[in-house]
Amino acid sequence: MKRSITIFSLIVFYTFLFIPGMTQNKIVHEESGVIIHFQTDRNMFPENWVGGSINGQAESLKESEYERSKKIILKALDKYPPEVLEDNLKEIYLLNSLEFYDQGYGGTNSNYNVYLVNSGESDGYSDEYVEQLFHAEFSSILLRNYSNPLFESRWEKVNDEGFEYGDGGVLEIKNGTAGTDYSADYFKHGFLYQYAMSGMENDFNSISKNLFCPNTKFWKEAYKYKKLRLKIDATIKFYNNIDETFTKEYFKSLKE
Repeated sequence: MKRSITIFSLIVFYTFLFIPGMTQNKIVHEESGVIIHFQTDRNMFPENWVGGSINGQAESLKESEYERSKKIILKALDKYPPEVLEDNLKEIYLLNSLEFYDQGYGGTNSNYNVYLVNSGESDGYSDEYVEQLFHAEFSSILLRNYSNPLFESRWEKVNDEGFEYGDGGVLEIKNGTAGTDYSADYFKHGFLYQYAMSGMENDFNSISKNLFCPNTKFWKEAYKYKKLRLKIDATIKFYNNIDETFTKEYFKSLKE
């Protein structure tokens, strides 16, 4: 009799878990164990991001964006060998909004976590845009974990003589000089767009996200410019040093 009650209780319990229309607040990427959150939680930010001048704020992803966001991120994660993800990424937070220093952000990253906004296609968060956000933020983690002064020095030597990067992005966002429109005016100086000029890391991010999810102009136009070509080839070599899967042929195969 006790066994029958136990089995019945389990059936009721699992039926409750899978009632149609119920949503999951997080999922796990099976191959790597990366946890993907759709809701905020009190431990999502490092302590020094809470309060003070940084004053990190976030809103949970809208339920209407759960399924689309899930597809976008799982597609993005599958472009990396599981070992690379296991060693460098723990959690991803998909959000409706993100704010630091009283400014809206599309994404950011901490030691092993990535934070991304997807407030809907009507707000400009297309599938391509959200996926590129992920690759850009994850590339920052990889840059911290695998870069060295020689790599960064050689990178900056590609830039025009006398050029100096901006302040890393915060001021550019505040001043409205964080444009991401691809243009030959930037290509000839070794940049994909205006925001790439704000800092070496943002410059590297711009190349990385286009290797994994290329804008239509990336290989067709931007790669023809010498300074950009040098940066793109250097970025490919950077990734190839992390895992031999990452070759120019591999990245070119990811073109839409």
